[in-house]
This record gives sequence, structure tokens and C-alpha cells, in this order.
Amino acid sequence: MDEFFNPTCLTRSAATMAACLGIDAPEKAEEGLSFLSDLLIEKMGGTAERSLFFHPDAVAQWLWRKYPRYFEPVMRYAPVAMPLGVVMPSVTPVCFSTMYSGAMPAVHGIQEYRKPILTIDTLFDRIIASGKRCANVASEGCSMAMLYADRKMDKFVTRDDQDTYEKALELLESDRYDHISVYFGEYDEYMHKLGTEHETALAKLEEHFLHFADIAAKANTLWAGKRPLITVQTDHGVHNLADGRGAHGTETTDDLNVVHFFGAYNN
Repeated sequence: MDEFFNPTCLTRSAATMAACLGIDAPEKAEEGLSFLSDLLIEKMGGTAERSLFFHPDAVAQWLWRKYPRYFEPVMRYAPVAMPLGVVMPSVTPVCFSTMYSGAMPAVHGIQEYRKPILTIDTLFDRIIASGKRCANVASEGCSMAMLYADRKMDKFVTRDDQDTYEKALELLESDRYDHISVYFGEYDEYMHKLGTEHETALAKLEEHFLHFADIAAKANTLWAGKRPLITVQTDHGVHNLADGRGAHGTETTDDLNVVHFFGAYNN
């Protein structure tokens, strides 16, 4: 087991992404990473005019280190890697609430595995307030669909990851949106049932990133000349239980250490 805890907290993400988009940070967000936003803005030749945030659930840093071949599509379209430490408890609704609000769980109010509508100001709220056209694509019952169900943006609730993939491509083709968030959850689903390194779970992980590559390639093509920002941002890591099934939620490096990836383009 890796004994090093990533020192940069997930709370820094929201303000960093807001700076890249040229919008205000969420009200309670912790300070952004200026070195990262400055780098991405420089690569784009200005703040992003279009953005795609891809959110695969439960992709631990150790998976990247152990199975780098699965991440080749990620590195092609989002080659800037930033190690982060997530918050406790390391479960999906808590971590996605922190990712979009920039606040610790005690501040944003989601401190356990539950999915009420998040009431704190978030990156979605700042994107909408800036006048950007915003869409969120996520499967029925997942945290990304439920936490932001009341936001005044276009919300697409899908049946499964394949449906999410097809909807994301459709939305890009429509050219109606400045920002699209896309959530994939089936690696998390299968690793809970079968184990973090079961062949079926790893096949889902590989599929996630192949689908990401298709979505990112289409975004880059259709958003040519629009300074696109493309990210891959997971919520938390994973570990195996004694019975072989996968889990998360603990204060261990396997659960807390993740890596986010960024691609900034001036097409």
C-alpha cells in the first residue's frame, strides 16, 4: 500500500476550474491552484470558452500507477496530471459536493452517504450565473444527478453509462452548450460487487476511458476555435475488503489519493 497522502486537497478544485473558465469561484470555495489555472489558461491562449468535465467514479491513483495502459486515452486528451487528496468520508456524494463547491464537508453539509439536493453555492451555479449554457449528464439515482437536481440547467438523467455516452455525443453535436459535465459510474458498481481488479470491473474502467476519448475527440473537433478545456475528475479511490469485494470510505491512501487530468487547447 502506498503510504504517501497527496497534500493538495480536493477543495482546491472548484476555484481552479472557475479561474480556467473566467468566472467567479463558488462562495465558500477554498483558494484555487493558481499555478495550474495559469498553465491551462496559457495553453488555451485565454480562459476557456467551452468545457467538458468527465467524471468516472472511484478511480484511485493506484489504478493509474498499476494499469497505465487503461489511461492512455486520458493522457492523449487530458495530459496534465494533478494528484489530489479527497475528503472524508471518501464516498461519492461527499466528494462530488466538495469538488463542485470547493468546501469541506462540514461547510457544504453532506457528511455521509446520502444524496439530498446540495444547497451551497457550486461551480454549476457560477457557470449558470455567468450566462454560459450548461448541461449535466448522469445516470438515474447517482450523486451527480441528485445533488444538483434543482439547478436551472439542462439535466439529462440516463439509464446507464452507455446511454450517458450516447447522450454526451448527441449534446456535442447539437452545439447548444458551453459546458457539459458527464458522469460514468459502472466501474464503481462492478468493483463493489466483484473487486477492484476483477476482469469485469477493469473492463468497465477501460471502457470508461475509451468512451471518454470518443467524447473528447468530438469536443475538440466541434469546438475548434473555442478554446476548449477538457478534464477527467474522479471523486475518490478504492480498496478491497477481506472477502474480495471493493469498497471505499476509509482514511487510507488507496481511498484518499486520486489524480485529476486536464487538457487545454487553442485549436
